[in-house]
Amino acid sequence: MNAVPDLAALRDALRALLPDQTLEAAAPLGRGHIHETSVARCRSASGETARFVVQRINGAVFREPEELAANLSCVTEHVRGALRARGVADAERRCLRLVASPAGRTLHRAADGGWWRAFPFLEGTHAIDTPRSPEQAADAARAFGGFVADLADLAPDRLAVTIPAFHDLAARQTALEDAARRDAAGRAGQVAGELDAARRAGDRLQAAPELAPGALPHRVVHNDCKLNNLLFDDRSSEPVCVVDLDTVMPGSVVFDFGELARTGACPAAEDERDLAHVRVDRDLFRALASGFVAGARGLLSEREIGALALAGPRMALENGVRFLTDHLDGDRYFRIARPGHNRDRARAQLRLVTCMFEAEAELRAICDALAH
Repeated sequence: MNAVPDLAALRDALRALLPDQTLEAAAPLGRGHIHETSVARCRSASGETARFVVQRINGAVFREPEELAANLSCVTEHVRGALRARGVADAERRCLRLVASPAGRTLHRAADGGWWRAFPFLEGTHAIDTPRSPEQAADAARAFGGFVADLADLAPDRLAVTIPAFHDLAARQTALEDAARRDAAGRAGQVAGELDAARRAGDRLQAAPELAPGALPHRVVHNDCKLNNLLFDDRSSEPVCVVDLDTVMPGSVVFDFGELARTGACPAAEDERDLAHVRVDRDLFRALASGFVAGARGLLSEREIGALALAGPRMALENGVRFLTDHLDGDRYFRIARPGHNRDRARAQLRLVTCMFEAEAELRAICDALAH
């Protein structure tokens, strides 16, 4: 959960980006682990009210905010153009747009060195953490598959790599081992079982030929397709807009579908403490896989579709490793809501890896049927 916003800093950022708007109220937006994000209600000089999502960018994670802004502008313009080319009537509502100042700036550099940005708030929408039905899961996956398809003709080298080695599992596991050796917070002795589980799962996944470096096409992908990075319409419940685009850069569809599978095919929360609730719902997985492949509109190869069976455990392990690393380092990266929160997240994700390994034959059959 985000902290109560710094109203003075928020007001300064809005004054720079939206000089015709006066801040009336602000509240934290309770999604996301990285940025400080608020919803600001403003009033224009003409008396009209509007809401904006305002973020202080986490400079420890995103070290080049101007590259981040350039990527975002490139991606959103490309997606907006693709939507219009396909005849989508409400393209503006279905694609994010950065707020630009009268001088054309989409970033504000505060006196303390922090970087700020804003987006119009998409009214009449909501996010979900887990799907309420296979039909909703399929709709969400179709939207994320469509997002990849809309970016298919954007050259990957046009985008800066905003987080180097973001999905480099070997590097993530090396970082975990380093954190365990440092034991900066004195916690390594409490998570010996989790460390062993992460090592065993890593060995199994890195031996899979379909996940080997270079085995799959290099595409522009979202890289963080958690289910709550999609907004749904309040009235129709249909997917409206893919959000949280900071990690859109070159990658593999395994990364996108894997995030969808780990957050959408497991009914339990990402930080579930009762591990008995962590499981794989086969019906939800089937809906996610069929929706994602359909949404990609023929873009995916048979090899890519087949690899989706291991995408879920691959991304659950990566996230579990990241959470465990941060727990060992003293919770420096992910925002936490309670002591031991990152440990709980890691345990849930490592349990999900085990569940997905146990269901691997069934998941492969689902994906193989879609590939032929």
